[in-house]
Amino acid sequence: MVKKLFSALAISAVCASAIQAETVNISKDGLGDFLIAPLYIARGNICSNITVMNTNETNSILAKVAVREQLQSQEIDFPIFLSPGDVWDGKLCEREDGVYLTSIDDSNHPAIKDILLSGKNITTHSYDVGNRDVDFTKGYVEIYPIAQFNEKSNAKVEKNILVQRWDTLITGDTTNAKLKKDGVDGYSLAGNIAFETKDTTTAELPMFAFKGAHDKQISGSAIAYGADTDVEVLLGKDKKEKMLKDLQNNVISFNYTNGGEDQYINFTFPFGYANDQVRTYQVTVRDMSENKDIKTEVIIFSPVAKKLPTTMDHEVVSLSVKKIISETSNPGMFKKGMIQIKDITNVSDVQLGSKQIASAIPVKVQLGSVSNKNNINEPFESINTISYAPVK
Repeated sequence: MVKKLFSALAISAVCASAIQAETVNISKDGLGDFLIAPLYIARGNICSNITVMNTNETNSILAKVAVREQLQSQEIDFPIFLSPGDVWDGKLCEREDGVYLTSIDDSNHPAIKDILLSGKNITTHSYDVGNRDVDFTKGYVEIYPIAQFNEKSNAKVEKNILVQRWDTLITGDTTNAKLKKDGVDGYSLAGNIAFETKDTTTAELPMFAFKGAHDKQISGSAIAYGADTDVEVLLGKDKKEKMLKDLQNNVISFNYTNGGEDQYINFTFPFGYANDQVRTYQVTVRDMSENKDIKTEVIIFSPVAKKLPTTMDHEVVSLSVKKIISETSNPGMFKKGMIQIKDITNVSDVQLGSKQIASAIPVKVQLGSVSNKNNINEPFESINTISYAPVK
């Protein structure tokens, strides 16, 4: 059971207006009503800057940001209040005693606005509410819309008004004349995550967007500040299952160069939310001459069947391309080419169930460095490029 920054404020019962369901689909234009940033890194000199945009020029949006760590998706979440055309941003960085979330944005709740100015230690917060074995140095971010209000104007709406509207929805009151009763428009939100080293942006990735995910208004304790961010409650079980089906892919392809040096294949498996996960997969490594080496049935995630030699035990998984190539029958042959990850299959009962193709958002990461002005012989680690992978 995870707690939130507002755990004392959870009140009342869930009230949902039953509206005809809209089909949820992966967005093709980056706009949507549910967003996922499939990877953030807050480690060493690398920080991640999260940006959420309300692209609707005449409607206000209330939303929750859920930051999930890499091991078992333990979360820290908080509300944001966006007037028409508004933008929120926050930054995740590692300090000596944990990962900190900072934000100077006026779209934060007044109760945490000052805390976020100096930084909230989300690692310590997670431990304080009873979580163990968490690692917030890497993870992913979900953006859940809560409500949309038609302002019939592009003028700024005072944040205290938006806070009051959220508080009213917590009580179950949905009578506000400006409230869009059938959820949030599928073109109202967009976002991106920028990777920074020493305050210099080195790479950016747009958030993965869905349309049709939020088509009914939820109120009551489900949206309270202290309530768990539960996709089945906030979006619905059917929506969750449809999104998972859309993220099932049989083949995921990545190009590689330089023998895979400093290149990583990253997988985010959304909506698992469990510590014990096991997945099998197959790898085919090809060089530019179409020679190939096939590596069969490797395990991602522990616990693992003992007969299988390789384990990785994170919900956000990074595979070293160089290591994959080193395990082929002739590593020297593979300097440049393509790697295909096939048939990632759940062994444990997560997502859509055991023996089902896993639902994943894959990205390729190229590490590099930024010059240290004080000592050019000691450059700072950075993310040089990050991109989504072709899937089928």
